[in-house]
Amino acid sequence: MKLTYFVVLAVVGATLPAYANQPLYSTGKLDNGLTYHIFKIPSAGKRLMTRMNVGVGAADENAGEEGIAHITEHMVFQSSPQNPQGLSNRLMKDGWQMGRHFNALTTYDYTRYMLTPPRGVKQLDEALLIYRQILQPKQFSAADWEKEQQVILSEWRQQQSLQNRLSRRQHELLYKGARQGRYAPIGRLEAIEKADMKTAGDFHNRWYGVNNAVLVVMGNVSIDETSALIQKVFGSLQPVTLSERRYEEYEPALQNGWHIAQVADRDNADNKLSLVFRFKKQPASAYEEYAYQRLLDNFAAFIINRRIQQSGEDVVLKMDTLGRNTGVLVFQSETGANQHSEMLDVLRHLRQDILNTPATNEELAQYRKALHGNLSPQKAGIPNDLNKVAAISDETVLRGLPMPDAETQTIDRSQLYRINAKAVNERIADWLNAPDKMIEVQAQADEKVKLPEVSELSQEVSSHKNGSDGLIEPHFAENQGGSILAERHDAKLNLHYLTLSNGDMAVVMKLPMAGNNLYFKALSNVGYWQQPQQAWRGEILADVLVRSTPQGMSAANFKQWQQKKGIQRYRFRLDGYYQTTDVQAAKTALQSVLQLYRQQQTAPDFSGWQQVVKREESRFKVAQYAKSGRQRDALNTLQYGRNALMPSESLAYAGLNEAAFRQQWQTLASAPTTYYIVSNLPIENVKPWVAQYLADIPRQAMPSTKYPWQSGRQIRQIAANDTQGTDVQALSWQTIARLSPAQHEQIKLLNNIANARLKDELRGKQQSVYAVKFQAEPNIGQNRMQSRLSFNTSSEQARSAWQTAQKVLNALSDNIGFSEARNLRKLFVEQENARRRKPELWLERLVISHQSYGDARYLTEISNIPANFSRNQLRETAKLMWSAENEKILLMTPRP
Repeated sequence: MKLTYFVVLAVVGATLPAYANQPLYSTGKLDNGLTYHIFKIPSAGKRLMTRMNVGVGAADENAGEEGIAHITEHMVFQSSPQNPQGLSNRLMKDGWQMGRHFNALTTYDYTRYMLTPPRGVKQLDEALLIYRQILQPKQFSAADWEKEQQVILSEWRQQQSLQNRLSRRQHELLYKGARQGRYAPIGRLEAIEKADMKTAGDFHNRWYGVNNAVLVVMGNVSIDETSALIQKVFGSLQPVTLSERRYEEYEPALQNGWHIAQVADRDNADNKLSLVFRFKKQPASAYEEYAYQRLLDNFAAFIINRRIQQSGEDVVLKMDTLGRNTGVLVFQSETGANQHSEMLDVLRHLRQDILNTPATNEELAQYRKALHGNLSPQKAGIPNDLNKVAAISDETVLRGLPMPDAETQTIDRSQLYRINAKAVNERIADWLNAPDKMIEVQAQADEKVKLPEVSELSQEVSSHKNGSDGLIEPHFAENQGGSILAERHDAKLNLHYLTLSNGDMAVVMKLPMAGNNLYFKALSNVGYWQQPQQAWRGEILADVLVRSTPQGMSAANFKQWQQKKGIQRYRFRLDGYYQTTDVQAAKTALQSVLQLYRQQQTAPDFSGWQQVVKREESRFKVAQYAKSGRQRDALNTLQYGRNALMPSESLAYAGLNEAAFRQQWQTLASAPTTYYIVSNLPIENVKPWVAQYLADIPRQAMPSTKYPWQSGRQIRQIAANDTQGTDVQALSWQTIARLSPAQHEQIKLLNNIANARLKDELRGKQQSVYAVKFQAEPNIGQNRMQSRLSFNTSSEQARSAWQTAQKVLNALSDNIGFSEARNLRKLFVEQENARRRKPELWLERLVISHQSYGDARYLTEISNIPANFSRNQLRETAKLMWSAENEKILLMTPRP
């Protein structure tokens, strides 16, 4: 578990020593109160990242200021004496991309500004001047606000999704009684509509002072020169008188005893149950005590998480700090409709089991040993990696917390040996016996949840070991196995192509960097669109199979068995065109992985089908009026000509039975399959298990699923939006020839270019849209490029905004210049250097290569790809990103 530090070190002008070509860190404080941190990262090359936190957020807003912190974050990028046309406009004209090169965010506690200049360290002085302009006193323009208000309204509308509404309600429950629990940082709609710029200006000038800011500079920069530049740029700014905070207003009001709260939404179709324990944390005055208390929390959380894993229950553990001195611990689990009471019983017994199974000193010794190694002062240096340093600074110095240096790690190490089983068990008991115990219920929109009376919850429950139910080991049926008919070896890539006796193929790669891990993928190009009339049933079948366990095993024991065997991830997916199984495990688990895969293919457990059907029937009823359901119906109709993924009426669910699911699966499971195995295992250790468990799975010749999208242009409008705005969803497709490896990589980066240009036009110039999402990706099996665009805008501007977006996409290939091609080439090289040591990437490229070309050329051509990032080649690839001939546009307008 990652250690989090909650103490501020008073360091002025201190610099940590560094060896040649090693990172260097310096921190200081100007006379006017500006705190700064400089990281010299030799490996950063010309790249530069900067951050500035202003210590004010939505929780600091007073009456009449709702949403002003976020509005201020937007308005500082508007016009000023230095930039009469607007700071953001000037940056975009100079080649800065909004979102990529400059961005900002507002939280309850702080406002963060992030600058990553396009020309790197050459623009350090420019970046610092931008931060100075942000901090300088402001008088915001009403004319600027009239335009930017539309962007914020679009952002507010985008936040009104089902998941955000549920998360907001959960947040309110956790922070009830605290300033953070009043409303989301963006504020309420009425507050945005009525906001005035005098209030925003006053708020800015009250909080945006150098003495309330923390600056971070990261790159291959000179420490001394950067310190002098910071002094030159910011030294003349005057500090401001900050408003006093009453910190008790930032702490939730805790309750005594059990209490029940429900998270409800008319569009919700999922069921969850959580046990929430909230408790007060004792502040410490010295760093040694902070370190001890934080380490003790880590030990206690480790034991609780271990007990959950040992139980085998599908329960997620969450921990957080609310305010400054309030802690929260959450047990959360999904449940079925009308089964909240049963899940409550499971979670209450789990809690009691944890209390009745105290930590032992032997368990703690294992964890202490791991932490002891991680807290070595010799390992405390700054990583020579710009992205890692940025992530560390975001969580430490930007929040007033110290960098984990040799001094702090020495103190942490010394506190490790104060912790014993007695202290850990007392901490666990304090958490799980906290006076404030909340049962948080999330149910379907129309469900009436039945739970025990609160008076009954105070009664103790007996210890109940769920892990003892069912088989401890799965029962895999004996099989005779098959054989390997042919083998081809690619010595250059250490690849073996195995043709199996049932017609399947295995592609086995020995990759030393995989270490002790195994990566397995099974892929069949046959999905439920193979039988269009049964497509909606195929989606339910997929859910049944995902939840199935080996026959006779409980879900808890199955999870325990996977942990025992070292199977870290086992994911099965059935969709319209493919069946895939993705596994990551210890390399010693190869036999178990293949046994488990074979079991699912030949004899899956369908005993849970009724529960899944019941869940889907409930979702169907909600989908009839929910925005998400109506949107899915409309998009499926535009794509396929009809919505074959939903039945016409709920009575259709009554006709489903286990025999029908088995028959459908037998057909789909007989499709020819290709296996990809990447590990550090010798081929001699892999072949016997492949022959034994994969080569005799019954297969039969079957064409790949080919189900076309509708051709032509079509626009559809439905009134189903919950807000006074319009969601624009645009789809496009076109048939493509086989792509080269370079084109696969180009498409990933061209998506960034398309998004940047769309943002420039729709947000930067029209100012009618907050966020745009565009994605083009090849569907290899269907030989087509599929593209999707989505954004939200006002209803009055929806059609004109779509026309603007359409022009951008159609002109994408024409506007790629030489400098842009050079930048994309450079970006690819930087990304490639960072990710080539990831075995998952080798597996992904092996699959794409074999699916596209029948060989592994993708892996051999990687070094040649940068040479293919010429302007002309990028322009040709960009033509594939959008087809005006096959456009499908859906406008989701407000409900009447």
